[in-house]
Amino acid sequence: MSDNSGIVEDKKAVDSKTSIENIFENKENRKNIKFLYIALIGICMSLFHMYTSGFGVLEAWQQRSITLSFILLLLPVLFPLKTKFRHVNLLIDGAFLLLALISIIYTINAYPDIMFRKTTPSQADIIFGSIMIILVLEGTRRAVGYFLTLIILGSVLYAYFGNYFPVMLSHPGFSFERIVATFYNSTSGLFGLILGAMTNYIIIFIIFGAFLLKSSAGKMFINLAYGLTGSKTGGPAKVSVLASGLMGMIQGAAVSNVATTGSLTIPLMKRVGYKPHFAGGVEAASSSGGQLMPPIMGASAFIIATNLQIPYIQIAFYAVAPAIIYYVSVYLMVHFEAKKEKLEGLPKSELPNVKKIFKENWFLLLPVILIVALLIMGYSPQFAGFYSILAIVVVSIVRKATRMSIKDILAALEVGARNSVTIGVICAAAGLLIGSVTLTGLGLKFSSIVLGITDSNILISLLLVMVASIILGMGMPTVSAYVILAVLGVPVLVDLGVNPVAAHFFVLFFSIMSNVTPPVAVAAYTAGALANADPNKTGFSALKIVIGTFLVPFVFVFDPSLLMQGSVSSILIAISTTLLGIFAFTSALQGWLLGRTNLLERGVGFASSILLMYPDILLSVVGFVLLTLLIVYRTIFNKKKLKIELENAK
Repeated sequence: MSDNSGIVEDKKAVDSKTSIENIFENKENRKNIKFLYIALIGICMSLFHMYTSGFGVLEAWQQRSITLSFILLLLPVLFPLKTKFRHVNLLIDGAFLLLALISIIYTINAYPDIMFRKTTPSQADIIFGSIMIILVLEGTRRAVGYFLTLIILGSVLYAYFGNYFPVMLSHPGFSFERIVATFYNSTSGLFGLILGAMTNYIIIFIIFGAFLLKSSAGKMFINLAYGLTGSKTGGPAKVSVLASGLMGMIQGAAVSNVATTGSLTIPLMKRVGYKPHFAGGVEAASSSGGQLMPPIMGASAFIIATNLQIPYIQIAFYAVAPAIIYYVSVYLMVHFEAKKEKLEGLPKSELPNVKKIFKENWFLLLPVILIVALLIMGYSPQFAGFYSILAIVVVSIVRKATRMSIKDILAALEVGARNSVTIGVICAAAGLLIGSVTLTGLGLKFSSIVLGITDSNILISLLLVMVASIILGMGMPTVSAYVILAVLGVPVLVDLGVNPVAAHFFVLFFSIMSNVTPPVAVAAYTAGALANADPNKTGFSALKIVIGTFLVPFVFVFDPSLLMQGSVSSILIAISTTLLGIFAFTSALQGWLLGRTNLLERGVGFASSILLMYPDILLSVVGFVLLTLLIVYRTIFNKKKLKIELENAK
């Protein structure tokens, strides 16, 4: 492959076909009712949210109810029932769709009377509210799985049967009417702040990411990654790290990031000598970090902004250092592995020309720059997202090769809606959990129990929340685990004096890590399938690659300077010492520092890493001295070894 060509030859290499693309490419598909339905509802959903983002959202309950309506209309088609009995599946899916349609018609037509009956719901409110709650639970089961569904269902039952629980958790119990009124007739349940974050902020950024991917921006990012790192030691693995980071900036979803970049990077990693399970682990680890990478982080980041009542751009700013440190850590693990195994990069003749790529496609970065600039200038996420989407279409016109056709635009609208469905139903289900916690006072009870168990010890409490975040995240999207722990775990940490931003980021970080933490590591299993590797081996490889980053959340809890809070000097010191600590830790873990290291050298490396990352300047200096002495020793050792080898050769 010449310098003039790229690793990614066309846009289809970085995304899958949509219903719109199938309809355009095959006349027979124009008669396919499923394709037509998904395309129509999906495009309408995206257009509605683009319109309200650009010209003003509706009243909160109304806007959120319409968003949930679109989600429920798409759910049974995108996530159909799968049993051995096809006709039963169709019947139940049809019933889901019919009930959704009836409850939606009632909900939209009865507004605003439903809101006026907050504490005294009518019989119709109770019936249709109950239907919608059941549909959301079933939709959650289909889109996410049983784990989250059972947790949400348990919270609903807890609100009703509270008087049967042990004293520490008991409450008088609430009537069925009161529960439905809280969940349906107010903005404290289904249509609460979490769904509000979805409908106002998250979805427009999801649509923005879909437009970037359907333009040539995704292809450009991957080609840049290949051009910059493909020829270096262990090149394809470094490409995976860089490409996944770049794609994460515009996508913010671990599994889709794996599917997008992994199909390209994993075969090349295997080609240069990486074992299949390690190649899959690299891709899973790299892709999971995309949820931390600004400017478009995972959906959880928008919910953090909503919970803390601060602008999203501040959350993105706080995430800059942890995201960079995460990717530096993964990059170093890959580098040391390549050095140990003597793995070379790809020939430069097979790689894209970076200067040529940038010269021909630099304008595709303008929408990303625009969205960041508008957010910094104080414009709302809706406004920034809306005009940046328009900017993508406009700048794509510059070159024929990047120009978005009508098919591309419609496909992007459909993809935006498709990608919003799972997150949307999670947000609605999370509203049920939050409504139950608010109604029953479970949050305060949970905090008291945890503080009693840990005797208000902050380190033990952090470890408990870490384990809970990882366990809850197993088999669930990050946003699910984050929302649950944001309701139950974050208040515990805040009560112990942890900075609120650090508390939320702590939970977010370990919810993300559940993607690569066996026994259920969704991103790792996806990557393992692409690598034809054992899923458990892939999961443990991914865990080894990211294990050094597990220290980072503890660092920013005890020193929020790592979250860009504090003086410039304190921020620079925190970032520098943490980066050095990560270098020392990954080197010791891999057993490589200017050559293979022995157990004593690795022990010194581990010790220096802990001292460097501990939020105490004197201990950090000691850690720096230890690391420096280790590097000097290794340098002298290597020179002596080389001298002996040369003498022996003579």
